[in-house]
Amino acid sequence: MKASTLRRLAAALLVAMLMLPGCLEAEVVDEGADQATEVTLTVWHSFAAESKEEAVFEDSVAAFMEANPGVEVDVTGIPFAEADRQFMIAAQADEAPDLVRLSSDQLGRIGDVRVSGEPLLEDLRVHLTPAQRSAFDARALNAMRYDGALLGVPASQDCLSLLYNPILFDAAGVEHPSKDWTLDDLVNAADELTAGDVNGLAMPVKDAYWWFGFQAGHGGALFDANGTPTLDSNGSAEAMQWVIDLEQVHGVVQTGTQTESMKTQFLGAKAAMIVDGPWNWATYEAGRIPLQQTLLPTVAETGERVAPLVTYKGWSVSKQSPEKVWATELALHLSSMDVQRTFASETYTLPTHVDLYEDAEIIESDVLSGFLDQLMVGTPAPTTRAMGMVYDPLVTAFENVYAGEMAADEALRLADEALEADLEAAS
Repeated sequence: MKASTLRRLAAALLVAMLMLPGCLEAEVVDEGADQATEVTLTVWHSFAAESKEEAVFEDSVAAFMEANPGVEVDVTGIPFAEADRQFMIAAQADEAPDLVRLSSDQLGRIGDVRVSGEPLLEDLRVHLTPAQRSAFDARALNAMRYDGALLGVPASQDCLSLLYNPILFDAAGVEHPSKDWTLDDLVNAADELTAGDVNGLAMPVKDAYWWFGFQAGHGGALFDANGTPTLDSNGSAEAMQWVIDLEQVHGVVQTGTQTESMKTQFLGAKAAMIVDGPWNWATYEAGRIPLQQTLLPTVAETGERVAPLVTYKGWSVSKQSPEKVWATELALHLSSMDVQRTFASETYTLPTHVDLYEDAEIIESDVLSGFLDQLMVGTPAPTTRAMGMVYDPLVTAFENVYAGEMAADEALRLADEALEADLEAAS
């Protein structure tokens, strides 16, 4: 039973007892009055229902209430993909929660929205001291900023990396991947490992999120320094074609692989390698798949490493909250070193607290330390409205190239134009 429910039951029991004449002495009544709830915080989270992440979150909330007896926290789970939309709808009705878990790209979609002339999220610069801000990775903290305002406390970060099944490598007599690999090494190894019903690699070749890192490695970028879309920048088309060729030319990726089917392939030992994030590591462990991790390869032509998109999630305080100070305190608690350490050790959630980068427990974890190494060479996702709008035009671009209806450079040029048009229409 949740701590908030227990607290309400206890209060109800006390009221019932007070209705019985002579049941309680005066000093007991006074003690009950001292423990009465003075502040109620509403919190929206986006952890999967009944997941380990949700359990760790609820334990963290319970610990906060125990440390602050006058504060009750009511939590509600919402779908991650819908968090920003649902929050904006609630804010329009003046029913926004005090605290909400949002990703950095969702902040970009919310940042320009106003209700009665006011922004939807509190600028936390006035609530956090310089010391409190400096406790977080500078890139993570910057990802929580929009138009100069600090709109969230960064609690976690993640990115893709290269995972592999060492047993399949050993059975095929192929050397294990290393951080010195190039893209050619990856393709050659995947080709040697592809035999029978086993593919060398599992990856959704039409999903833009997986393409972003390869685009960066080829020298391309989603946006320029001014935030203008550059989906068709130099190297972007080459990266798109390279990714699609994994399936259509090299045959090392199973035809039609998507995000769920790639997991099934890897869990069933039908794929020797997978490009995936830490969020699925526990699933593979539970499936008793022997797995290891290393950095994504470099691109020989550019000398640059494949730099996957680094995304950030944090806790944001509603501008409408009547308890902004307490909401900020809860945000800091949920992003604290102790809570982040627990998330990391129990769910492989990657921390943003800089002191944890040198924490013995995290350093000794091959998974956590390996993904942190990958993060350091990744590409921070920009906190812009455009980042939240980039996927739709890219879906069309990938479909056209995959179907052979358009060259990659033309498809990306049209996607870039479509994104710019969408941004203009939204302004």
